[in-house]
Parts: sequence; C-alpha cells; structure tokens
Amino acid sequence: MKKTSQLKSSGSPAIRTPSPSSKQRKAEAYKAKGATNRHPEMTGDSEASESEADKGTEAGIRYITETLIQKLTKQENLAHINSLSLSLSKDGGKKFKYIENLEKCERLEILNLSHNFIEKIEKLDKQMRLRELNLSHNRISKLEGIEHMQNLQKLNLCGNEIEQIPLWLGKKIRALSVLNLKQNKIFSLQDVSRLKLLKDLSSLHLADNPIANLPHYRLFTIFHLRSLNSLDGQPVTNQEREEAHNRFNIEEIEKLERDMERKEKEIEELENQKANVTSELQRRDEMNKSLKQETVQQKKSYRELEREMETKNEILKQKTIELNRACQKHYELEQELAFYKIDAKFEPMGYISPENVDMEEGPQESPYIGKARYKRNLYSQEGFIADRAQQVQVGKIELDAGDITRNEQVRATIHSALDVELGDQEKHIEAGNY
Repeated sequence: MKKTSQLKSSGSPAIRTPSPSSKQRKAEAYKAKGATNRHPEMTGDSEASESEADKGTEAGIRYITETLIQKLTKQENLAHINSLSLSLSKDGGKKFKYIENLEKCERLEILNLSHNFIEKIEKLDKQMRLRELNLSHNRISKLEGIEHMQNLQKLNLCGNEIEQIPLWLGKKIRALSVLNLKQNKIFSLQDVSRLKLLKDLSSLHLADNPIANLPHYRLFTIFHLRSLNSLDGQPVTNQEREEAHNRFNIEEIEKLERDMERKEKEIEELENQKANVTSELQRRDEMNKSLKQETVQQKKSYRELEREMETKNEILKQKTIELNRACQKHYELEQELAFYKIDAKFEPMGYISPENVDMEEGPQESPYIGKARYKRNLYSQEGFIADRAQQVQVGKIELDAGDITRNEQVRATIHSALDVELGDQEKHIEAGNY
C-alpha cells in the first residue's frame, strides 16, 4: 500500500517522502501485523505520481467493482479484507471518479484512494472500522461523508479543493491524530479553532493554503491546538508554545471566541432563515397545487352545470310544449263547455234526431256544432210542421191568472234544473281537465 508523506507518524522532526526501501520494510511490517490483502502492484512513488498528475493529462474513467477488488486483493470474500489500495491504477492511466461497491468491505481498516479524479466522499457508510483514509490529490471540494468514522486516526486530504473545515469534524472524529490538509484552499483562522476538540491531534499539515500566509498563523495554531507535536512538518517547540501564549492572551482569546460565537449565531440565523424561506416556498407550492386542483374542479363543475342547464332547457322546452297543448285543450274544453251551455238553453225546444232530419231542408238558424244544430224553433216559420207533429188549430189563446202563475212556476223549475245540470257538467269538465 502506498504511504504518502502526510500520513507518516509525527515522531520524526520532519516528514519526508519515504524511499522505496522504507516502503518495502513498512509493507513487511504490515504483513507481520496481519494486514493482509494488500496489492503490491498498486503501490508507487508518490513524487512520480504527483509529477504525472501535474502534467494535466485527463486520463479515462475507471470504475470500482467487486471483481476488481477481488483481483487486487486476491481475496474472494470481501468481508475479510483489512487493507485496500486503489491508487495509481496502471490500466491505460485510467482513474477512479466515484467511490462505489465497498459495502461488503465492512472490516476495512486502511483505504487508499489517492491520485484519482474523485470529487465527492460518499458511500463509505459501512466502513465503521476504518483507521486510515487517504484521499489525497483528488478533486474534493467539501469535507463530508466520514462523520460516522469514530475510529479514524489518520486522514489525508492533501492536494484537493477544500475551502472550509466543518464544525462536526472536532465533535465526531475524536480519535483523529494525523490530519493532512496541505495544498487546499483554506483561508480562515477560524477553521483552525474548530479543531480544538481533537485532544489527540498530534500532526497537522496546512501548508500551501491561503491561511499559511496570514500573520501569526503558526502561533495561532499552536496556541489553540495544545496537543500538536508537529505543524506543517516542523516540530512544535516549547519556545513557540510560550510565545504563542504571550501573543494570544486571555483577553484576546475571549474576544476571538465571542466573535466566533457571534459568527456562528449569524450562520445559524441565516440557516434558520433559509429553512423558513424553504418552508414558505414549499407552502406556496402546495397552495399553488391546491389552487390548480380547485381550478380543475371548478372547470369540471362548470361543465357539469352547462350539461345540467342544457338538460333543463330541453325539459323546459318539453314542458312549454306540454303547457301549450294543455292551454289548447283548455281552450277546446271551454268551447265545449260553452256549447254545452248553449245546448242546455235550447233543451226545452223540440228535438229532432239527426237521423230523421235532412239538413238541407231544415232551417239554418243555428251555426253551432253542439246539439243546438238539430234544434228547431217550431214557431220560426209559418207552415213548417214536423212529420210526426200533431195537427193543431191556430187561434188566440187567452191566459188567466192561474195559467200565468203555473207557467212561471214551470219556468223556475226548469231553470233551476238546468242550473243544477250545468253545474254538474262544469265540475265534470274541470275534473277531466286536471
């Protein structure tokens, strides 16, 4: 397995790139400790690999597969692998871009993915036992995906594009002793103070970052990280510790800490505002969706109302036609009732059956279609006598007072009978109409 200068122990005063012979001795030491499954063909000189990366030639993309892991480690059961190196692949100069297919390597303790094209730390959830992780010389811009690695002791992220050290690093990876962030883009001393909770941190590399050019960078780092033995490959002396203590006294420290707390609160407020804005946007999206649903429902109801209105219009037309028919029937019944009244008026007069009367010979005084058509005024024409009429003598008749009284009584009786009969007929006609 390739061991870079950033992951060496802090026991020596200066960290140097190991020679090939020292690598061989270290590999034998790992084998003696039981760190098997290493693939010696994957190791190589770090300086040569860096010069190859500096050429800027974009090689092809290679993918991590279980078959490849089995081939490199010569181990069929991935769960038994303790160490894995996927650095400087030689097949056509191809590089890995994605971290994948390592779920079955649950016992992995050492993982080397340096000198690749990896842009994001991901899919390492099963590597709970990992002690050493080398992701140097990749394209990582954010430190993430390792929050669960509580046993991690050495972390190498040299030669990436990281700008900030997250707050959770000092809280969750308490066992970290060696941290290499050389050749990144860290620019704030506040990031250094976030490592104060790492009580076992003995070696830190921040060289070739914008932060290294700030005044009092080294003293500030030594003052805040009391457990450091080596900073940027240089040992931390007692004189530097005393100078750092004199330079950053308690008052200034408290002031810086207050500023940091204020900044952190501002960041939290901004995050809360962001969360509120996000929730408001989600609420508005839900409202828009509900409004769209209401619009669709209203359109549907509008179409149903249109269909209902058309149906009611058709029913109204039919009812109108029926009403017109009923009015016509009522009119006809009124006519018939009028003719019945006329017939009743003519009822006391002589009645001639239509079978026995020739209409051409009879008098044409009645234009009605009722029974009055066949009524004859026996006194309307002189000399007209029906066939079955009895011959009488014409003369002047003198009526006495008794006859006049009887005639009036007869008329009253006839008229009352006629009124009763007409009333019954009207009721019968009205009952038939409704």
